[in-house]
Amino acid sequence: MLDKEQLLSDQLQKFHEKVHNDADNIVKYFVLGYFVFGLLLSLVYYTWELGVVMGLVSLGLYYLVKTLASGTLFFRITVSFLLWNFPLQFILQLHGTYEMYFFYFVSLTVLLFYEDWVVLLPAVIYALATFVIIFFFEIYGSEYERFFTNVPDLTYKNALLHAGIMLLYAGLCALWAQLQKKQTEESAISNLQMQEQLQLMDTNINFADNISKGDLKAKYQADQPDKLGKALMEMRESLVEAADRESKERFVNVGLASIGDILRANSDDLTELCDKVIAELVKYMKVNQGGIFILEEDENGADRHLELRACRAYERKKYLQKRVEIGQGLVGQAAVEKKFIHLKEVPSDYVNITSGLGMATPNSLLLVPLQSNDELVGVLEMASFRPFQDFDIEFLEKVGESIASSVISAKTNQATKDLLLQSREMTEQMQSQEEEMRQNMEEMQATQEEMARTQRTLAAKEANFNALINNTTDSIITIDLDYNVVIMNAMQKSRYVGTQYEGLGEGSNALEMLGSVRDEWKEYYDRAFAGEMLKFVLKSSVRGEDTWREYYINPVRNDKNKIIGASIFSRDISDRKRMEVENHRMSQVMSSLLNTSNDMLLAIDSDYNLIVSNDRFKKGAPAIFGSEVKTGMSLLNGLDETQKKAVRAQYDRALAGESFEAKYEMGEGMLVNRCEPIINDEGEVYGIGILIHVESKEKMAS
Repeated sequence: MLDKEQLLSDQLQKFHEKVHNDADNIVKYFVLGYFVFGLLLSLVYYTWELGVVMGLVSLGLYYLVKTLASGTLFFRITVSFLLWNFPLQFILQLHGTYEMYFFYFVSLTVLLFYEDWVVLLPAVIYALATFVIIFFFEIYGSEYERFFTNVPDLTYKNALLHAGIMLLYAGLCALWAQLQKKQTEESAISNLQMQEQLQLMDTNINFADNISKGDLKAKYQADQPDKLGKALMEMRESLVEAADRESKERFVNVGLASIGDILRANSDDLTELCDKVIAELVKYMKVNQGGIFILEEDENGADRHLELRACRAYERKKYLQKRVEIGQGLVGQAAVEKKFIHLKEVPSDYVNITSGLGMATPNSLLLVPLQSNDELVGVLEMASFRPFQDFDIEFLEKVGESIASSVISAKTNQATKDLLLQSREMTEQMQSQEEEMRQNMEEMQATQEEMARTQRTLAAKEANFNALINNTTDSIITIDLDYNVVIMNAMQKSRYVGTQYEGLGEGSNALEMLGSVRDEWKEYYDRAFAGEMLKFVLKSSVRGEDTWREYYINPVRNDKNKIIGASIFSRDISDRKRMEVENHRMSQVMSSLLNTSNDMLLAIDSDYNLIVSNDRFKKGAPAIFGSEVKTGMSLLNGLDETQKKAVRAQYDRALAGESFEAKYEMGEGMLVNRCEPIINDEGEVYGIGILIHVESKEKMAS
């Protein structure tokens, strides 16, 4: 009972907290409004010290307590105190005007939103104390009397009347707060009862919905159901009983159909039939172990015994060889009596069920004789940790008859099949030997043809490869990791004719004939073996000539990206080397010629970039272009747009094929700029030759 009352109290507390939160939101606007009203009074009566200082202190106290203790009784009492502290500020600002006491009624009315008479006490006590103190100052005088110059004259009778009215309104507000609190609790209780009833209705609906979906094990979620809930639970019990009966019947019928399908599909193979039947039975009945014993006898009908033909444990097949004599043990006893045996207490030494947790004795054992028309064909044994039910026994007795009939048919089919197999084996053996010989001959012929095709393909590839490497002017050699030559093309061999390397060829060691340069070339080869790709130029004198050759040494990799050697490509670049030397010499000659002139000499390309210039131009360029110029630099750099346009117009005239001379005043002298187009062998202008000469004005005048 206490728990229920405590629960109700906790639930009602949530409603009171909501009332307090709503009241807090309303009070916030009144506090801010009081503060703004105090500022307006300061504007009219010039009481800024009270309006700003006292108002900010009250406002700051409000937000401080709200931050630290929002939602508590302490916060609400602080609000009650402040809702009179602001009116006291107004009274002081107006020097005691009693009209401000109307804020007393406003403040108490606002505090009614909290629905708690305790919250009214600070404001009531604070207001009464203020009234008494001001009345005391009026009657007896005081040094603070100057703050209350507008207080009207009151007698004791008037003071008692004022105080009585204040207390009367405070009492009415306290009574109203209690009535409001009681109404809130009554509304909350009604709301909770309605929620409880709706929740109970939802519980009944969900429970009925679960039952309609076939979930008869669904739990009723309410602790105390109503009449409808009790009726639904009684209905579920009836449905559970009906479903249980239907489940047992369906178990027997579905199991018979499933086993029947297996029997029809495996009627020709007794071993396969027994194996699949016991596997299905163990799985379908959810037992832990099962086995089928088949009655065996020799051709004369003697040596009758039961032989375990198939078994299952924990859905895993166990290959066992087991023979049971008629009448021996429980299996033999079931065969003699031709009645099922059901043991609910299995001897500890009879059988063990092995699982991942070890070995254990089953709790229940069932042995069913397999017979058709009173003819015994075997025994079915099932062991489980759970007890067998009546419907389990009924199912196994019915299925036993079907198994017995199928076993008899399977034995007959097996005997017929064995005779057919014996006759086929002789025929197939002779055919197999003949076919094997024929296949061997065909395979030998196919192998010879494939080898011939492979040899032709390899010969064609080798011819193409040799043609490729021998029809080039480059020298090509490949070596293996032991520095032995694997491939050498005709160009390389021709270079070595008549030299110390003439004996070098495929199969030779590439280092043996190198003499003093052996270590140098070995280092090149080792770097390629390490994966590096080399490119360099060397001066060569293999045949006593003075030539230059460009070498490429690269690693050779197989299809597994493993380095198996190196390739060396080389070509004669003597003409290119001599041309480079000649160009360098001509460049030096041209530079010397250009520097013999006292004029500025230069050449630019069609993009106005400097190609060449003499030292005189380089020294004088800053004075003309405003900065140092370098080869490859555009002569338009550093010029403003007007200068660029004028200079580009002159250069374009020369690029169009015109030779001309232009003069410009420059300080104390004259700048003479002569442009000549540079024309190639095809008659195309590809640059401009420029001569810049500076003449003084005196010289020009003479």
